[in-house]
Amino acid sequence: MQEISINYPEQWKSVNSRAGNLFTSAENTVGVVRLTNADGHLIQFDDGEWGISAEGYRACNLVAGISTITPDTIHLADGREVSNPYIEFDPETGTADKFWSQKITVGMSPSGKPIVSSATVLFDIRVRFVKELMQKIEENRDAGKLCMEGTLTEEELRSGIFMAFQGKLGVYGRHDNIDVIRVIQNLINNKEHGDKIVQTLAWKASIKQQPSMPPTKLKAYNGVADVLVIGYKDTFDESKLHEIATEFQQTGSVAGADVIEETINASEGAIETEDNFLSTKGGPRF
Repeated sequence: MQEISINYPEQWKSVNSRAGNLFTSAENTVGVVRLTNADGHLIQFDDGEWGISAEGYRACNLVAGISTITPDTIHLADGREVSNPYIEFDPETGTADKFWSQKITVGMSPSGKPIVSSATVLFDIRVRFVKELMQKIEENRDAGKLCMEGTLTEEELRSGIFMAFQGKLGVYGRHDNIDVIRVIQNLINNKEHGDKIVQTLAWKASIKQQPSMPPTKLKAYNGVADVLVIGYKDTFDESKLHEIATEFQQTGSVAGADVIEETINASEGAIETEDNFLSTKGGPRF
């Protein structure tokens, strides 16, 4: 992290805010955080643009100091109230199949109003596996094929893996293909670390909505970006955070605060490297 001196307002550069203006006071902590691709802070998308990874948000939060709440339970779309995080298992294999998590972050707006941001994330590793395998087959027909399960020969069943996604229609991949092997390795990794992955995704989705955080997409030069982060003074002790979480879970709102709520299916998006989920520096760890 790089410290900067606060000069007169006419010398400030407009950064981060949508209106192009930055306001600060004695109630704020202001810092410039250097994010680098080498340190895992940045992600480069297929279109060449850069975004901030979970590790990057952890680095920014060293300045912002935004609090994180993990509710004990979570409400699923079908009405069930389950533990948070929640894991659903495949009845055929007995292994993890779907993961859910909810994270709530509590920060302040430039006007001093509390901001409560909630993100509930589903991570379905079966869907992710099918999407990854289909992509490899599109790139290399020798990797496998789309087919009905009943059309596979006994030899194909012995030498490959089939995953149905619509009735008997599914995707088949050959075990001896290096691209398929990598997709299967990803499947195994997701089963083993899915609870950490989904919690990190939920935390990232929540904290990036906080106004003290930089924009989700930014300009990076040679894999380096300097972003300005503001930490707003607050009085959220453990008791107050518990009170906020309880009120939000019961009513969907918090008195005197702006609430941002988001539900995300993260099964199809890009996943960051495992190191970001198992790291031990700079922020919440799950």
